[in-house]
Amino acid sequence: MIGFGVFAVTHLVEALPIFAQQQHSLHGWYTIFLLALAVLTGLTLFYGLRHSVRPWVFLAYTAVVSAAILALPFAWTGEPMPQNPWISGFIILAVGAAAVLWSPTAAVLYMIMNEGVYALISALLITAEPIPESWLTAGLSRMVFSLMLVVVLTAGKHGVERMDIAYAEALSQTLALRRSRSETADQERIDRLIHDNVMAALLDASRTRGVLPKRTRQLAARALDILAEESDRSSANHTVMVHVLMDELMEALAPWRARVRFTNLRAPMRPVGEPRVFVPADVAHGLTQAVTEAVSNSARHSGSEYTTVSMEGELCPASGTNPEGFFLRFTISDDGRGFNYHDVPNRRLGVRVSIVENLESIGGRVSLDTAPGRGTRVTLVWPKDVTA
Repeated sequence: MIGFGVFAVTHLVEALPIFAQQQHSLHGWYTIFLLALAVLTGLTLFYGLRHSVRPWVFLAYTAVVSAAILALPFAWTGEPMPQNPWISGFIILAVGAAAVLWSPTAAVLYMIMNEGVYALISALLITAEPIPESWLTAGLSRMVFSLMLVVVLTAGKHGVERMDIAYAEALSQTLALRRSRSETADQERIDRLIHDNVMAALLDASRTRGVLPKRTRQLAARALDILAEESDRSSANHTVMVHVLMDELMEALAPWRARVRFTNLRAPMRPVGEPRVFVPADVAHGLTQAVTEAVSNSARHSGSEYTTVSMEGELCPASGTNPEGFFLRFTISDDGRGFNYHDVPNRRLGVRVSIVENLESIGGRVSLDTAPGRGTRVTLVWPKDVTA
């Protein structure tokens, strides 16, 4: 998105002098289209810098440009324009947005439709004096640049998709190796703790005759505490760091490596010197299971080629569910066929049990946005008693 945003900014700057020269030829309300395009351009830069993709921004861009072309006859005051209307150059950017949003074929059809409407309006209704170039020449030039932009964006999109697959495979292998090393190191740590504490108590007891002294009882109590703590860890009654949760999530999504696209993986960060962010182990397990089920449902039922997954975390006031003072938000979305939640048969328990009830059991909440024909968006938030 950031590349598109930079291109849009340069064109917006180029269009401003043309806009200023055409103030007397267009009604003031037509300025709203330029403001809308400026806002959308800013959003592309904003989301691009956050390494996040928002398809609705591209959809809005194409819609605003088409609406501006259709509104051109109503905005014209009747005075001749010193040059072609400022909106004409934005057709190229809108075609690029259509290529990113849909496909090269859809982008070409969008270009032909908008150029055709613009040519009719320009040739039959609006006069420009002096005419620097014919409407036909200007239209052909824009179409050539639009096609070049479609080719570049399509090639870049395919290249990024291949890089995503290669990155996911490499990341999965790295996480598997890291997990193996972590488990080995953890087991060695447990062995050392048991040896140092249990053996110390037994050795001290073996050297004492009669009633055990206070020191031996303290060593034995410490050994029991260590064993109890490790028992809690093995039974998931402990906490894990957020980056461990991210590793577990990546590993759980490995079967869908080819279709999953990660748009944002940002964990909550505390200032240097403050404790790290931890998540209860049962919460980490529940979130991983819910995200995995949502991706699995998308792969089985959506009919879309890709599923987008993002994780965002921010610091917030402490709550009853999470006194640590942060929240996690996962978003799983696709542009597939969608569905009506109330029409889902009771025998299909994936959404109701594996996602909704699973999140509620760990103190989270689920937001489901879907309808037939407009895709599905599942948002998981933990904890539920914070404003995310």
